[in-house]
Amino acid sequence: MIWQKRALLALHTALLDFENHENWKIAIEQAKFQNRWFEEAQVIQSLSQWRDSLTSEKVDSWLNAYSMPESFGNQRLGIIMAGNVPLVGFHDVIVGVISGYQVLAKTSSDDTILPKMWLSEAAKVDSIWSERVEVVEQLRNLDVAIATGSNNTAKYFASFFKSIPHLIRNNRNSVAILDGTETEADFIALGHDVFDYFGLGCRNVTHLMLPTGYDFTPLFQCWDVHFDWIRNHNKYANNYEYHRALLLMNLDPHIDTGYLIAKEKPELYAPVGMLNYSYYESIQGVAQKLVEWGDSLQCTVSKLPLVNAMPFGNTQCTQLDDFADGVDTLEWLIENRKPSIS
Repeated sequence: MIWQKRALLALHTALLDFENHENWKIAIEQAKFQNRWFEEAQVIQSLSQWRDSLTSEKVDSWLNAYSMPESFGNQRLGIIMAGNVPLVGFHDVIVGVISGYQVLAKTSSDDTILPKMWLSEAAKVDSIWSERVEVVEQLRNLDVAIATGSNNTAKYFASFFKSIPHLIRNNRNSVAILDGTETEADFIALGHDVFDYFGLGCRNVTHLMLPTGYDFTPLFQCWDVHFDWIRNHNKYANNYEYHRALLLMNLDPHIDTGYLIAKEKPELYAPVGMLNYSYYESIQGVAQKLVEWGDSLQCTVSKLPLVNAMPFGNTQCTQLDDFADGVDTLEWLIENRKPSIS
């Protein structure tokens, strides 16, 4: 396990003072021009969260839960990375390396600068990040694959990689269940679950389940103070205005805060600038709905005693053991390892 910990701590070292590191400053600025959703604050939030999750204590706790391979293997792991949130696909690269694979990473065209920058800086501390990871344009001659995309591309990926072990991820969204006893602090925390990364991530809340007769006033008054800044982002505002115009033309009932449209709708997914909501009569009814959403559901946020529910404000506070779609990618990769090379 010694080399795995050394590799992970190299990633941590590469982020220790990124706010004042000239190369990181340049990369953050370039990432914004490559993808206008990647505002500096959003990138800094992602980098800070990664830095927090890679401390020595957290690395030890994570690695100790597995029977880690002692040496590298010669299997080639191909990874197709998403680009909706800064560095969202980097966790797959990490688990691929520490499980001993030769990693071939195809970055998203929306997020190429940040992964390459992190790999470059980490390789200065531990060469494993340059020796065992290659950023490529095309994936060929793979033994194992992990791919993330939309529901449509997921079908293509599953067909393309059908002859090798593969993990395919598609669209998911998250839900918050309120009970009417929430405090202002809860509303602010929930606001981060909704608005962080402009609502583009699968961990962003896109649906509120509310007790019958719920009064939106305290929630939206709180968000007016803490989150109306989002209306100043051009791409977000364009999405909000587009969906607002459609609803107005169709005389479709909705709530308009000036920066967010809330609509009573049973679907889990809501586009950027919108938030669906529905009412419930009982906790049993809530639990049944969560089961119905099944694999479309990424995170559940609530103070209620529901299975796998997390506190408000925690959807984007990911740690090393927060695996996408509930699949332990590290364990899966270890299980698919062939005999290693010396």
